[in-house]
Amino acid sequence: MNGLGTLVRLGARRNRLYLAVWLLGLFVVVPATATAYEQVIPDPVQAGPIIEGLSNNPTMRAMLGPPFSLVEPGGFTVWRVGTFVATVAGVMAILATVRLTRADEEAGRTELVRSGVVGRHVPLVAAVLVSLAACAVLGVLVTAGMAGAGTDATGSVAFGLGMALTAAVFVGVGAFAAQLTSSARTARGIALAVLGAAYLLRALADGVAADSPVRRLQWVSPVEWMALARPYADERWWVLLLPAALTAVLVALAVRLEARRDHGSGPWPPRPGPPGAGALLSSPAGLAWRLQRGTIFGWTIGLLVFSVAIGSLTTSFSSMFQDVPRLEMVLRRMGAGAEELTQGFFVAMLSIVVLVVAALGLQLLGRLHQEETAGHAEVVLSTAVRRTGFAGSHLQLALVVPTVLILASGALMAVPQAVADGDPGVVGDVVSGAAALLPGVWLVAGLGMLLLGWLPRLGWVAWLVVGWSLVVTWIGALLNLPDWLLELTPFAQLPQLPVEAMRWTPVLVTAAIAAGLVVLGLVGYRRRDLAAS
Repeated sequence: MNGLGTLVRLGARRNRLYLAVWLLGLFVVVPATATAYEQVIPDPVQAGPIIEGLSNNPTMRAMLGPPFSLVEPGGFTVWRVGTFVATVAGVMAILATVRLTRADEEAGRTELVRSGVVGRHVPLVAAVLVSLAACAVLGVLVTAGMAGAGTDATGSVAFGLGMALTAAVFVGVGAFAAQLTSSARTARGIALAVLGAAYLLRALADGVAADSPVRRLQWVSPVEWMALARPYADERWWVLLLPAALTAVLVALAVRLEARRDHGSGPWPPRPGPPGAGALLSSPAGLAWRLQRGTIFGWTIGLLVFSVAIGSLTTSFSSMFQDVPRLEMVLRRMGAGAEELTQGFFVAMLSIVVLVVAALGLQLLGRLHQEETAGHAEVVLSTAVRRTGFAGSHLQLALVVPTVLILASGALMAVPQAVADGDPGVVGDVVSGAAALLPGVWLVAGLGMLLLGWLPRLGWVAWLVVGWSLVVTWIGALLNLPDWLLELTPFAQLPQLPVEAMRWTPVLVTAAIAAGLVVLGLVGYRRRDLAAS
């Protein structure tokens, strides 16, 4: 383990800002939700009927997880945002671990480190320790934040520990995925697919009847273990041994797998291509599709499965909030004040899906920057390919793929309700609602292109916009944030069909701004020095 301390300090220093932004964003959500408890349940005496109503409602269980205690702010916070924050913490853990392992190896930094007096497994172990330290800090912040909000100290410790250990599981997933392939992008895709499957499994297990054998699958999903430990509800500490044990197993497997592979490779090596390029690769657009098709297929499958699953919940939606008027108010606000709760539910779900596809658009656009930093763009642009054509090949994927996906997602989400009601018109209504939000997606992509064209080092700003929009969508209504703060997103001014009437002015203005950002971004990409990026 020569050099372990040095590499841990180096990894922490290189990633301190990256991790600090993640930790701050995750931490703020938790105590802020606890402070909103009295707005939702002003009289704790009402908590009993509310718990019974929520426990028996498959829709709410699938969306937010099982409610074990709503008689105080702590239990309410665990139910309302606990699973969501734990899942996002898993994303943080995966991205940080792959960034410190396979991405460094792919960039040649690990080879440089190993040229010194450093043990074979030291870079991997150091990366895992840095990521686990970030998880531990998150746990401490959650514990301190909840205790500071006046919740029970024991429950706060269980909540923070559960959050940290859930994220730690995905440190292990990221470390193991990083050993499987020679590509950091593929490793991220594998690990995030595991996280997505775990979340869908949790939603499926929570959404079925209590006596169904499928309910037992909740014990298979790591993102459920924190809630099953029951913070603030007679804590079951032994449940937290599950994520701790799984983390240890995954890290041990990663170390063992690293010992069996060559540097820069993995058990799943990239397949050799055909001796000659096909006609598809004769254009920049074909090359961009070839590079990104795996990412597109993965996101497409995950999003469409989610849309079908979440849409199927609407068939039991009519009786959801009979005993919970305050929660009905929150959903109505998330759904643009809908009179029909089903319509409000569609609007709320579309507001989340549209952010997912916006994030996909930024990821697809980010490949353009990766090609530049890897030196591949320089090779392509040394031929007769124009810069705007090369950038446009990735930009069109960032615009077209999210457009198609949000429309398809809206249609699939509405199909179960259309079948139940015998009214196919609901499909058209929901697809129209999805289409009305598209200019916001294009604006996010345009902002990404503008930054990539002129200031590629500030590309994270576009992700910050998506992150803030997600916070506003998920808990903005719950926290009763000021309207001016809720409107600081690219989607706030767009009409939310079918709850609201169609308003063409904000749609056209947002689309025009998006087009202007795209044009300015392409101009910048054509003019700036790639080597200086």
